Amino acid sequence: MEPRFTVHSQYDEQEAIRFNRALLFNVWHLKKTIIVSNIALLVMLVTSFIAHNYMFAISLILAMAVFNWYFFMGVDMKAARAYRKNKQIQDQEHVFYFYDDQYESIADDGTTPSVVPYSALHMIIETPTNVYIMHAPTVGTIIQKTNCSADFIDFIHDIKKRHKI
Repeated sequence: MEPRFTVHSQYDEQEAIRFNRALLFNVWHLKKTIIVSNIALLVMLVTSFIAHNYMFAISLILAMAVFNWYFFMGVDMKAARAYRKNKQIQDQEHVFYFYDDQYESIADDGTTPSVVPYSALHMIIETPTNVYIMHAPTVGTIIQKTNCSADFIDFIHDIKKRHKI
């Protein structure tokens, strides 16, 4: 059987960081956590100024700075560190063959190809730069949109509709 689409994808450090961000914001709802936490810290900050507790206000400002730095820079640094530790996946290229009912992934390191039926997928996350085909909540395949045709993106949308993922 001939594949409907063949897509090449390179896995590098920037892709690992983008994948981590997509998971945090789309699966783990980090954006809501950040907003709610910042609102709570701001309420406490205003309250401390009203109560003339300036030392506590300064502590809250520092806490907000550290909190926001961690969630916007710290998580990227952790993802980059995890990528650098795993030598097996560094700069690995994959070729994906998409069929009507499944897709096949073959890595350039000669590992055994994996075949995943669309019915077994957890979800598909689409961002402006990538498509993430998720096998589980934290395990997925990275496909760069720059390597894809508009027909392939339509095919992915059709898979999402057909399998309700």
